[in-house]
Amino acid sequence: MATFLKKRGSLYLLPAVLFLFLLMLFSFFRFYLTQREESRRLALATVVASQVASTLEVFSADRKRALNDLIISWPNRHPNPVDWFHTHASSMKNVLPGIEDVWWVNPDFSIRWSLSADERELLLNKPLTDFGFDEQELSQTGSATSLYEQGKLVDLYALRVDPNNPQLGFVVASFDIKTSLSVMIGDLIGPQFNFSIYDANTLLLAHGELSDDGSIVNQAVSFAERNWLLKLQSSHQTLQIGTLIFWGGSLMSALICQFLFWQFKSALKLSKSQMHYQAASEAALDSIMVYEALRNKQGEVVDFRLVDGNKVAAQLFAFELHRQRFQRLSHHLQRMGGAHILKDMIQVNQDGRPFECTLSIQTEQNRQWLKLQVVKASNGVAMTVRDITVRHLAQQKLQASEAKFRRLMDGLHGHFIYSIDAVGDVTFISHSVKDILGYDADDFRLNFKQYTMQMPANMGQIRKRQLRGLRTESYLVSYLSVQQKEVIIEYTDSPVFDEHEALVAIEGIGRDVTVDIKLKEKIYHQANHDQLTGLLNRYAFDRKLKDTLKQFSSSKNVATLCYIDMDQFKLVNDTCGHQAGDLLLQNIANILGQTLGEHDLLARVGGDEFCMILADTNSQQAEQKVQAILDNVAAFRFLWEDNVFHVGASIGLVQIDSQYTDAVSLIKAADNACYTAKNNGRNQYQVHNQNAGDLDFRNTELDILAQLQYALEHNKFELYFQTIKPLSRPHHRHSYEILLRMTNEQGEMLSPAMFIPIAERHGLMSRVDHWVFEHTLRLLEQHPEHVAKLEKCSINLSGASLNSPSVLAAIVNRLKLCSVSAKKICFEITETTAVMNLVNANKMINQIRDLGCQFALDDFGAGMSSFTYLKNMHVDVVKIDGSFVRNMCNEASDMATVKAIHDIAKSMGKQTVAEFVGNKQTEASLKAMGIDYAQGFAIAKPLPFAVWLNSSVKQIKVG
Repeated sequence: MATFLKKRGSLYLLPAVLFLFLLMLFSFFRFYLTQREESRRLALATVVASQVASTLEVFSADRKRALNDLIISWPNRHPNPVDWFHTHASSMKNVLPGIEDVWWVNPDFSIRWSLSADERELLLNKPLTDFGFDEQELSQTGSATSLYEQGKLVDLYALRVDPNNPQLGFVVASFDIKTSLSVMIGDLIGPQFNFSIYDANTLLLAHGELSDDGSIVNQAVSFAERNWLLKLQSSHQTLQIGTLIFWGGSLMSALICQFLFWQFKSALKLSKSQMHYQAASEAALDSIMVYEALRNKQGEVVDFRLVDGNKVAAQLFAFELHRQRFQRLSHHLQRMGGAHILKDMIQVNQDGRPFECTLSIQTEQNRQWLKLQVVKASNGVAMTVRDITVRHLAQQKLQASEAKFRRLMDGLHGHFIYSIDAVGDVTFISHSVKDILGYDADDFRLNFKQYTMQMPANMGQIRKRQLRGLRTESYLVSYLSVQQKEVIIEYTDSPVFDEHEALVAIEGIGRDVTVDIKLKEKIYHQANHDQLTGLLNRYAFDRKLKDTLKQFSSSKNVATLCYIDMDQFKLVNDTCGHQAGDLLLQNIANILGQTLGEHDLLARVGGDEFCMILADTNSQQAEQKVQAILDNVAAFRFLWEDNVFHVGASIGLVQIDSQYTDAVSLIKAADNACYTAKNNGRNQYQVHNQNAGDLDFRNTELDILAQLQYALEHNKFELYFQTIKPLSRPHHRHSYEILLRMTNEQGEMLSPAMFIPIAERHGLMSRVDHWVFEHTLRLLEQHPEHVAKLEKCSINLSGASLNSPSVLAAIVNRLKLCSVSAKKICFEITETTAVMNLVNANKMINQIRDLGCQFALDDFGAGMSSFTYLKNMHVDVVKIDGSFVRNMCNEASDMATVKAIHDIAKSMGKQTVAEFVGNKQTEASLKAMGIDYAQGFAIAKPLPFAVWLNSSVKQIKVG
């Protein structure tokens, strides 16, 4: 030991040297892994920056193309150009999210109309110079951009409507930069990236802070003819592997060195610990003895010899401490009546597992109980012996009493008895609790808090009343059973006090009332909830709304009612069946429920109609939440078998405050606002105007609907025609398309863009188609001399007619009885309608073609744009959409699209017609390309059909 103490200083140096070596090793690993991480971050940022640039450029190209399509389809003459602009611009905005507003600007650069109703009053007649535009540049180039900030940063893109007609002015599209960028790059740039986007020196959007450590990637981006700069950097990982290895290795090294230090220190303290053990052993109340193993010649343990013992052990076995080596364990066990457990002692010495038992000794006066505990000690065992006679006798009496009580309590069915002490711990519970909850009584007594799901809200008040000696009403507590099911227990208890009026316990009976409670809840839920979606039904929602109005009548609280009507639900339900419609409604209910706050309400009040109450939210605050709902619904894609459906929603908002006292009028106001949103282009919201302004659009539609019905019943429509000119040969015979016109009560002509959508929404299109078809044939039959010079008369058919067997039968029967040859009739169907009804469309086309009629596919390229569909449709003529034709001489992409459609159609044996031919240059280009026919204002303008037939002039100058 002395030698060890002398070398102690040099031995302590070893842990320190080892620690320094390991620290240097882990530092090298940290440096190597950090360098690799920096290279990975730079490569990842480069790839993501390129993806973001591509996404922004595609997004910008789509919106510019949409704006070009709008001005390409601009009519030269229109009875109400503002209505036309508003309708088409709304459609463009709804189809392409990201466009915040669209303006029509006069030739003098003043704003003539704004699509946004909220900003229109402020914008009308304002000059473009107020928004950063250079009028000279815009006049010379016909297009310009501007970055404008007023409350929020907006990118403005201006474009001349028609270079050949400056009087039409300009169209300006505005983009909310922050919202658009957040939506477009949100899925591409995750939270692990920091970035900023600049337009020159203007910061457009940023996330996080860029650190100039050489890992920033600069990416040029083009958006709406503006040059942006994207700076992107992959952020450092919160926990880098190199740092983790360094600190983990350092900690491990410190622990190893500390362990070595403790081992050295323990060797020095061993002798002192032995002294402490000796003192504690002598002071113990139990007898403590340490035995050494005795082995036979084969090395097997056969007995143990006493090597140490305390004073209590010497008194128990009557031996002298200085002569203890003559004592044997087998002798001691025999005196205690436990000679049979010697083999257990030998087993403890072999496997090291502790052993304990209780021995009973019968003396001359009474019986004595001793408790033995044996553990392994070096080469032998250590044994403690304790006299437990008094405790054992008391325990026997208690067990007898408890057994009698348990036999009485465990006979209860569906009930259990319990006792709780003053601090709330369960001191006793009958075993019948296992029949109810599945837990053993002891398990539940110790762990009942873990199994508790819900306590009464007034549990604190209940305990306070019991502490005052007062009985309480029954209360309910929910638990999670062994079967993972909720079980509801009804407690009826009362406090128990001692002679000093101190609370001793709370005792009572618990009863299983789960079935009763669940039955009541099920009945209540079925009466107040929609079975399909699980939301509140209309009756429950009306009751909640009335309660809300009662609360608001005497307070300054505010909320917002939202009336939600799904778009395209009828299409899914009619096309795929009610099972698909039910699944769609469940998905929509889940999407709407994701936005609910804690106190908000959502209900299904009709087939595809929902109502929502946004608590503590005025109409202005609700707009942001409602826009998020619209974005979520628009992003949802409903998949059914091989079909993919895009759905939307129209939402009406009305603020709930003290001025409303009637739930019916409140819902009606929200419904009117929803109707206005739907007619403004769908997939948008409309805030209710307290001055009943929301009803204007609806009343206008109702007026037009009434005029439509009156025109159908009293033949108040008027037929027009527009010449279709052959380009590849001289034309001596007539070819034209029949167009429909209608005038209002004031004699003003209404645009088909106004009354045709209304006819489609209200199921009148098949009647309108039949009127046009019947009156066209009548006029032709009345002018046989014209029919003799007629080559082709084209009549439009809608999607409603394609799906109507009665309309098909009427057309077939009329053509069979008509004096006009069916070969002179051509029916036009739109591409989108034909694709959506491909089976019915081909069926109808085949039956009518068998009579000799031809079919033309109208507006090809504006809808599904699939040549596969074109191959599978039995049509004779393909009419190329005018959005490609009108500006084809100025746009190479339009020219290529027209040529591609023509080439594919000709390869399938179909003729081609180019629509919206606006000038001679376009006509010449089409002729050179090989297009068969041309139609547009440069060929001939629409004229009244009956007037032309009745006039003496039978030839119309073309060109």
